Amino acid sequence: MHILIIEPGSTGHHLIYLEKIVKGYLESGHNVTLCTLAPTQEHPLIKSLKQAYKLRITLACIPDRAYQEALTSKFSDIGREIKLRKIFRDVYKAINSSITVDYVFLPFLDYCLYSTGLLGSPFGKTTWGGICMRPSFHYQASGVIAPKPKLSKIKELLFKKCLSSASLDKIFTIDEILEKYITKTAPKIRTKIKYIPDPAELKGEHTFKSARTSLGISESAIVILVYGALNERKGIQVLIEALNNSTQLDDVHLLLVGKQSKKINEYIQAHALQFISEKRIYSLDRFVNTDEQQMAFAASDIVWLGYQEHFTMSGVLVLAAISGKPIIGAKEGLIGWYVNEEKLGVCIDTQKPTEIQLAIQQITSEKKLNSDTYKSVHFNNHNWGGFLRTLSFTENN
Repeated sequence: MHILIIEPGSTGHHLIYLEKIVKGYLESGHNVTLCTLAPTQEHPLIKSLKQAYKLRITLACIPDRAYQEALTSKFSDIGREIKLRKIFRDVYKAINSSITVDYVFLPFLDYCLYSTGLLGSPFGKTTWGGICMRPSFHYQASGVIAPKPKLSKIKELLFKKCLSSASLDKIFTIDEILEKYITKTAPKIRTKIKYIPDPAELKGEHTFKSARTSLGISESAIVILVYGALNERKGIQVLIEALNNSTQLDDVHLLLVGKQSKKINEYIQAHALQFISEKRIYSLDRFVNTDEQQMAFAASDIVWLGYQEHFTMSGVLVLAAISGKPIIGAKEGLIGWYVNEEKLGVCIDTQKPTEIQLAIQQITSEKKLNSDTYKSVHFNNHNWGGFLRTLSFTENN
């Protein structure tokens, strides 16, 4: 089969998902046309795929100007989606005119999820599928603390209409609550949605001691890990504020792992002076490899998930759960839901520094750090092997 994969994103989990999915289809014996923005094709992960599979993978470009114009659409979210759907339709038509495309896959269907429900598949009669990560219209009805999204009922209607598409293979979701909600409220189309556990793996040989030694952190320090793309929404500012205003947390150190935004870097330099002077802050200000990722979690005592206005699933939550590290997390969204349901740590109001201080004190006073107390078997199947096997079980693959 010849599979067309369309993915404009080139950073963070977008790129990781893309590389794994493309490789999975290639290793299953399929030929792939990968359509991305031109700069993405220069990334080492994509170049290595091209080198390894040569004639079985073809690269095509999404027009950058049209993509940027779509992102800045003045006609709200649905206006942006309609423009992105048109870009994907045009890309598909151009490629399908020279090579017969058997299947189209969107690793991040959210680009055009609701516009596809509104206007139909952009891929004609060709079978297609994709992964959605952002729907939240079902949260409140499912017991998740979150604001009701704008046009919630319309989004639910469009989502279900998308599921009813005749050419749709399956929509995969990393939100198990969404699959249960659709099964309950729209049983006739429940076979068109499938839960796919958000993959997160820790591969490496670091122990607590070796990780601390490599990072230059004292074994007696209490280390809070903030991991991922470190931008303003990760709540780093309120975490630092809470620690600055406490005289009882002088043994707490911060381990910041991931590329920092300019604003976050500037904030740290301006407001974490005591941490810097006392050498209680450690930074790996870049995209880290798998060994460094495992080292970061091995070295930490607590994982910070006090994200601002983040309501969807978190791969960092899964990493914390499988490594047995207690979480201090926002009470809202799927982070709050999982922390409560699986007893993964403490939920806090991310606007209240005093709650952060109390959460740290509660976790450290329990004397359960670096034990199996916070491990959850619920996340044992959240790995790339299971993820790719689930994708390969679609009817048309």
